[in-house]
Amino acid sequence: MARPGRQAFVIGGKLTPLVRILLAVNAAVFVLQLFADRFFPFTHWFGLVPAEVARGAVWQLFTYMFLHGGMWHLLFNLLAIFMFGGEVESELGTRRFGALYLVSGVGAGICSLILGWGVGSEVIGASGAIFGILISYALLFPYRPITLLVFFIIPITLQARWFVTLFGAIQLLALASTPGVGLAQVAHLGGLLFGWLFMRFPAWFERIQAAAERRERAKASRFSSRLAEERRRIQNDVDHLLEKISREGMDKLTMDERRRLVDASERLKKL
Repeated sequence: MARPGRQAFVIGGKLTPLVRILLAVNAAVFVLQLFADRFFPFTHWFGLVPAEVARGAVWQLFTYMFLHGGMWHLLFNLLAIFMFGGEVESELGTRRFGALYLVSGVGAGICSLILGWGVGSEVIGASGAIFGILISYALLFPYRPITLLVFFIIPITLQARWFVTLFGAIQLLALASTPGVGLAQVAHLGGLLFGWLFMRFPAWFERIQAAAERRERAKASRFSSRLAEERRRIQNDVDHLLEKISREGMDKLTMDERRRLVDASERLKKL
């Protein structure tokens, strides 16, 4: 019997709604980056610079994910989003996939910030978020075969779970062999960690959604209660005026009472 997720892996994936947006946004920001860096330190302002974040540039934990260090850096990241993102988004849904991307990317940035505290160089790229997508893909489709071209020549096929394990091991080895703190490797491993946490503990996301839905229901309930109270107050005033008309006749209404009756009728129609 075939194992779950056992089917051929195809280069290129589904162009799901958020994958399409991520591809377009990353490409557009790269063009902006190339242009803006000629006039001011755009990459330094919006890349993740631990020393700058420590001084209050917290937006960099988000913005660094959309900057890249060159055309090849961008193309490899876009290819990874294209190859793996569509199926993960189809499985999780667009909202949860977006949350996965942000949690993995910001989590990767936090790991780089903690281990690189005070460092003045930039960390840029979507790789942290992409490693979150990779671990999610491996958890969703652990036995899916993926073919690697070693040195772009030798094909090696691995199941998705071993593919991601291999990439994680490569990052660990690169981190261990890098003098000082290899912030790029730290970001990759941070993306794996936060992607794994997101997938293993999805209840937090459901709790956030449930809390938001409860707040919306409570808000709607309070609004409905106010409308009902307003309707009762206006209806009581109308009933009082109609009772006076029935008892004394229309001619006995004062100008103020006539105005109140007309206004109340109009407001009841709107409510």
